[in-house]
Amino acid sequence: MNPAIDDRPADAAQAGPVPLGKFDHVSVPCRDLEEATCFFVDVLGGEMRVSTPIFAEVRLGGANIGFGAQGTTFMQPSTEYPHIAFTVGPAELAQLKAWLTQCEIPTSNYWTRFGVEALMFFRDPSGNVFELYCHTGFPGAESFPRGPAAGHGSAVDIDAIRYDTWKRPAIRRSREVVPD
Repeated sequence: MNPAIDDRPADAAQAGPVPLGKFDHVSVPCRDLEEATCFFVDVLGGEMRVSTPIFAEVRLGGANIGFGAQGTTFMQPSTEYPHIAFTVGPAELAQLKAWLTQCEIPTSNYWTRFGVEALMFFRDPSGNVFELYCHTGFPGAESFPRGPAAGHGSAVDIDAIRYDTWKRPAIRRSREVVPD
């Protein structure tokens, strides 16, 4: 038996879990707050929610993504986890891959697990991994490299998407904080 579980007060063990509300946010480390703001707002289209000297947060894909410049731990090379995934349609997957390429941000090849869905990885400038997941309808998905049911396996070279420099978009989006 696990002592951490056995040592709980009896009333806590009796109460059980509580129903959680909807997912609110995830926070990731960043090497430079201005660079992260540019990436999440200008490249990915996020909407500013919080902006302080050491932390910022954007609304992206229905979730809040925070990024902090202090008290952080960065991903190690060759790691896929943790990563943040967004679902997209076939046209959006192709469009975002082209846009990231235009911004000189490397992306993985398209890959699949079952020959129906299409997946793609990219990183933010601080090395955090993002996945785009297209459930169905992406042309050629049946012929993409196959990964295992969990993880990318050998379908993707996860280290090939690391980078130090990238091209910031010429047009900058609003940095005005938009309240919930």
